[in-house]
Amino acid sequence: MATAAFAALAHAALVAIAARSFGLELAYIAVLSFVVALVVSLIGGAVLLVIVGVLRLGLISSLLLFLIAVQAVAIWLEFYFFEFRNGWADISWQYGLISVPASLVAWHQSVFYNHKRA
Repeated sequence: MATAAFAALAHAALVAIAARSFGLELAYIAVLSFVVALVVSLIGGAVLLVIVGVLRLGLISSLLLFLIAVQAVAIWLEFYFFEFRNGWADISWQYGLISVPASLVAWHQSVFYNHKRA
């Protein structure tokens, strides 16, 4: 939930900055971003936690796994939902502003939290 909320707020903020406006469309974008991020983070987070548990990854290696996996999913979603003519050159750097902190939030709220409790 924290990852999805962060991703939705960050995406809405970037859209607001780019469009230089706030309005009802921005609220729709935030809600849609939250729903997409929630579905992806719940399923992806569960898979990543299983991988961390099965491979018995430490904090640093699990953090790297989360960073790489979330970046890969963000790039795939961008390729899937938007038309790209130039391939890799069309990847938007703004997704890095969303996905890197979102992966840190996801890792902190799952792996780090469980490690701290243990």
